[in-house]
Amino acid sequence: MTDTDKLQGKMREKKLTLSSLADKVGLSPTGLFNKIHNDREFTVSEMLAVSDCLALTPIEREQIFFASV
Repeated sequence: MTDTDKLQGKMREKKLTLSSLADKVGLSPTGLFNKIHNDREFTVSEMLAVSDCLALTPIEREQIFFASV
């Protein structure tokens, strides 16, 4: 389960909007929104792309994309 608050916090920190991040990752803004809000699951390649765009550390990646319920 994605930690929505942490992911959105990193987006704000990097000054990336939903649309700009979606474009960089290859998703529609609606598709990215659904994944951030746990309506759909990120694929591994999408997680890696988001991690690269946000310059996440391995620990941050784990905390954001593998948050416990």
